[in-house]
Amino acid sequence: MGKLAKPCARKRQPWPMRLWPLAALCAPLLVGIDATAQDDADAAETAAARTLAVEGIKLADTGRCEEAIDKLAKAERLHHAPVVLGRLGECQISQGRLVEGTENLRKVLREPLAPDAPPVVVRARERASVVLERSKVRIAGLNITVKGPRASSEVAVTVDGQPMNVALLDAERPMDPGEHVVEASAPGFTSASARVSVAPGERQSIVLTLEPDAKARAVTGSATAPEATPAASDAGLFTRVSPLAEPGAAAQPSSPPPPGRNLTNAYIAWGAGGAAVLAGSVFGLLAFQSKSDLDKQCPENLCPDSSADQLSSARRDSTVATVLMAVGGAGLALGTVFYFTAGPREEAATSAAAHRTEDGLRARAWIGLGGVGIDGNF
Repeated sequence: MGKLAKPCARKRQPWPMRLWPLAALCAPLLVGIDATAQDDADAAETAAARTLAVEGIKLADTGRCEEAIDKLAKAERLHHAPVVLGRLGECQISQGRLVEGTENLRKVLREPLAPDAPPVVVRARERASVVLERSKVRIAGLNITVKGPRASSEVAVTVDGQPMNVALLDAERPMDPGEHVVEASAPGFTSASARVSVAPGERQSIVLTLEPDAKARAVTGSATAPEATPAASDAGLFTRVSPLAEPGAAAQPSSPPPPGRNLTNAYIAWGAGGAAVLAGSVFGLLAFQSKSDLDKQCPENLCPDSSADQLSSARRDSTVATVLMAVGGAGLALGTVFYFTAGPREEAATSAAAHRTEDGLRARAWIGLGGVGIDGNF
């Protein structure tokens, strides 16, 4: 018996595998471009911060702290520097903003000082310490209490128009010296406000009482009040007993719920198609395994007689796999068609018909003077 020849196909790599080396070469270049752009942005912000800081310090040295605060604050936001933050705190204190200014000075002092820190940073820390000790004793304190609502979480408090954390209620709140307006409000209560003036280092307490809002209670009561019964005027003559339907309800029949769709055929077709695709995949794997074994036994696509049965089995598995995959694909496609063309379920249609029949029955029992009865639409 002659040797069986089996054609061989030339293997080619798929497109993603062929493009992978090019992507690998381009990736470092893209990363380098992003890193360079980030460095340029940081350098530009640092340069802008330096310019703003120099201008702000010059204004502060000439006593123009009101103008210097804006430039120093922008410089600090762009690039932190202890020298800039310290001068910003000094200017804020000079403008009466003691709480904010002293906190910035504390930030300067909390930063660890490196052993090789430049002299300008050392002098900035020493200057911040001196100004802080002189200014912190001037900070005033205000204890705010709100009475009325049962829970403080229902209260909203503002100081000079700025929201205050209600956790500070009944506790001393650091304040800048001067005049302040405190306002409090809560749902269902009238708002209250107070104007208070505190001197440097002074401690004061204020109490705001919120009274229940009568207008809010009236609106709430009217919204929850029960509706009047239309037949209240003739309650002494006729009494309605167990109404099956309100008069006039026949003019507005309730519509039945939309019937459900019958998707049984779609599910069956999808299940059969999926099973066929799964079985085809198994036979395909068997055929692939047999081909791999034959590649080792058939050099130069020439197989010995002993491999004839294995070659026949591989061809059979390949054919079965092809047929099953085709059947599975057809089943999945047919299931999709059934899904989009499915009609209503039989029980849903029957329920809708029964609902329409029930809509035609309307009855009302009544008891009156000298008799009883029932009327309605049948």
